[in-house]
Amino acid sequence: MPRAIGANCRLLMIPEATYGTAPSGDWMRMPFLSCDLGAEQPLLDADVIGVGSSRDPAAPFLDTVTVQGQAVVPVDLINIGHWLRLLLGPPTSTGTSPNFIHSFGSGAAALPSNSIEIGYPDVPNYDLCTGVRADTLEIDFSPSGPATATFGLMGQGSTRGGTSAGGTPTSAAYTAFHKAQGAISRNGAALAQVTGARLTYANGMEMVRTIRADRKVEGVDPGIARATGQITARFADTTLLTQAQNNEPAEFAFAYMIDANRSLTFTLHEVYLALAKTPVEGPAGVEASFEFRAAFNATATRMMTAVLKNQQQASDYT
Repeated sequence: MPRAIGANCRLLMIPEATYGTAPSGDWMRMPFLSCDLGAEQPLLDADVIGVGSSRDPAAPFLDTVTVQGQAVVPVDLINIGHWLRLLLGPPTSTGTSPNFIHSFGSGAAALPSNSIEIGYPDVPNYDLCTGVRADTLEIDFSPSGPATATFGLMGQGSTRGGTSAGGTPTSAAYTAFHKAQGAISRNGAALAQVTGARLTYANGMEMVRTIRADRKVEGVDPGIARATGQITARFADTTLLTQAQNNEPAEFAFAYMIDANRSLTFTLHEVYLALAKTPVEGPAGVEASFEFRAAFNATATRMMTAVLKNQQQASDYT
């Protein structure tokens, strides 16, 4: 009997026209590193007295179904746009073939949902999660290694079956970004001496639990969006230290760039830094780690903008 192995698993995704309803047709096959999205339904103890003739418990019962998890995906040129659409909403796209610019903005009043299927063809078994929305994004920057992003997901329901709902899946060309292609800037100028950075975005999603016969949640609603993170830099100047001391905002951009027409840039338009120590931890170089928080910027009319430049048409992300 074959056993499921990760190398043969598949992750398919498609936007939903109606929340919680999986569309028919040919889904998109997405590259990924790991995914633990799925349904959980905990057992609760029934502390009932007098059911039997001893102190042994009555049978437990199943509680509400919860569908959530994380997907770790490569930061690539095309497929990352589908994840950003799920996180931030459809983009505003400009440009002409083959060079398009897709701009995703934070703070959208309503966010889309996708159906996501995790397939285990060795068994075979297919876990179809519907009503999936993206709650969080975490992405880190360092001098070397593959560029990856972690998306926190919440869904409404999950069903398992022996056949896939994905039709004949389509795959986009795969071009990966790498951390060596990363760049960080402050107020439009390259920020020097940075050894690492982390950016976390959260939609503040809340699962809406109502009384339903199917034990599913009613939906997943967005709350206050937040963008936070950390910048670690060698202590070579007082640029970041002075900004933190004065509690003055600045615009920060975190980018991966292959060339002028192929890049991904996250711009936080108004960033505040927490004051950080500059500890001496031995004879090696001195580093300081600055925690940051972003806020709504009146000029940009948003907190964060993610700009993806690639060859995909606007309709691919709507």
